[in-house]
Amino acid sequence: MRIKPFKMKVVESTTSRAIDARFVRIGRVRTKPSAAEIVRQFKRSPGKQDVLLHFPNADELAPWIKQVASFTVRKKTGDARRLDLWDCDHLDFFTDMQRSVNTDRAWFSHSGFTNLGSAETATGRINCAFNARVSGKYACVVKLMSHPLGGVSTVECLIDSSSFGPLTFTGQRVQPHFSILSRGNHHFRIRQIQGAFFFLSLTIFRFV
Repeated sequence: MRIKPFKMKVVESTTSRAIDARFVRIGRVRTKPSAAEIVRQFKRSPGKQDVLLHFPNADELAPWIKQVASFTVRKKTGDARRLDLWDCDHLDFFTDMQRSVNTDRAWFSHSGFTNLGSAETATGRINCAFNARVSGKYACVVKLMSHPLGGVSTVECLIDSSSFGPLTFTGQRVQPHFSILSRGNHHFRIRQIQGAFFFLSLTIFRFV
């Protein structure tokens, strides 16, 4: 279909439209997980026995205390290099840009707001690039939160081009992902599949 080029014209609108309701604001949430939270989630996650063959002390607190990199909306630390966010959503008085920075989280919507032109697509993407100073065993721990808190969200996490499979969660979710990495730069990626969610943090640990 051929689209006509832009031409200035006068448009008259005679119907007043109601302003849509907004979600209730969510209070502050601690973005980074504690060592105890990580160990607790590790012990309840499927596949832990296979991981322990390569990471024999992953079910203990000590390895989760010293991190080598971390990513939040406001800050990168250690060997973190780049945080890229695609198709995160900003609604005034809920997750507008200033509020997202102030609360240190990014929102990826899904369904709803078709009246604003939303295509209701699950196209949120997060890329966390970091430098592995030495080859070895690493764990990347994501902290996410579904929205609404009682809703169900699904994402796919990857290290470089290798997928860990779909991760489904309700409410706040802390989840470690284990990999053996060569020295140099690597990318941990999160792809939205279903449902709305907040990205809170990614924390990277090296096992010795």
